[in-house]
Amino acid sequence: MDTNPNLELAIDDRDLVFGFESIGDNCELGVVQRQAGAEPLGLLRFAGVPLRNLVRALNARLANIADPDNIRIVAEHGEYMVKLTKYDLTYHAHVKIGEMALDALHKQQCATVGFLAKKLIDDLENPTKILVFRQNEPLSGNDLVDLRIVLSAYGPSILLWVQEACPGHPPGSVEVADERMMVGYVRRLAKRDTVPDLDFSSWMTVLRRAHTVASHRRDGRLVPVPSARAARTELTFGIDGNAAPWLGSGWSAPEAGYQWSIGVRSVLTIPVPGEADDYWLEMDVKPYVSSPLLPRQRLDVMIGGTLVHSFISVPGAEIGCVVPGKLLAGRAQIEIVFDHPNAASPILVAGETDDRRLAVLFSRLALVCA
Repeated sequence: MDTNPNLELAIDDRDLVFGFESIGDNCELGVVQRQAGAEPLGLLRFAGVPLRNLVRALNARLANIADPDNIRIVAEHGEYMVKLTKYDLTYHAHVKIGEMALDALHKQQCATVGFLAKKLIDDLENPTKILVFRQNEPLSGNDLVDLRIVLSAYGPSILLWVQEACPGHPPGSVEVADERMMVGYVRRLAKRDTVPDLDFSSWMTVLRRAHTVASHRRDGRLVPVPSARAARTELTFGIDGNAAPWLGSGWSAPEAGYQWSIGVRSVLTIPVPGEADDYWLEMDVKPYVSSPLLPRQRLDVMIGGTLVHSFISVPGAEIGCVVPGKLLAGRAQIEIVFDHPNAASPILVAGETDDRRLAVLFSRLALVCA
């Protein structure tokens, strides 16, 4: 095996996903595993469970979870769901209504839950898999601490917390938070009511990179794996910046550390940093606003006539969005068009002397291979 840590380990998708186990909070990882051709057994693989209930269940070592009185079979949307009332955990039975008698299904699930609960405890006490947690809602620091405390009581497991990509964290990236936890970023988390509509490509990239990091542990502890910086093209704006040769129409003169986009449309051309399935466009910006007449600025990003993203209310911060790779395929440069429907002149909205139609102040822009 090549020991160069810059290289992701060679393993096919099906074998790769067997190395991960869901611990909440829905079945997104389970669907990813199925799409990769794997069907591992797991109590929480196709389950939905609030984090507080999961922590309570693990603190109790899943006591009485398989008690027949705590297992209910419920019909929902043409299929049967199994509700484990002891800890408010629900999962798919993968049996359609009418395919199996309720008494037989209940008996089957009692045995299944008992088996899978024991397997989960064994896996936590003798960790060979990376535990995966995701949650659509923001996760509080206290909840994360409680989860990690209860996991540590079982054994030295590795946790992968999967989040949506955000500025500074492009899709597919994985970071080592500490010796027992990684944070991975997918293009988007699936909505709760449409879990199969997930972003398989970025999930697989995250799992593959997490596997690589975990494979280079030292004394059982995670360490950051050195890797080449993602290929990127970066522009800085202002008098001392490098953006001037790439700017088209719709820009003010450069100032100290920044430049305003002006009018209803601004155009720039930027070199493509390399081939990639997706790209991440990140920008350090600040909108021109003036209450009460101009409370916000909208920024629409267009590439090749395609609307890539709309920032309905631009914050004064770093912002980012995914750029589909197909829009850049085979091109050395691309033209990015920014539309500013709320551009306004300070002389009109604030009684100032500046008559330019200001929209958004840019200090930095980068196009990154995700």
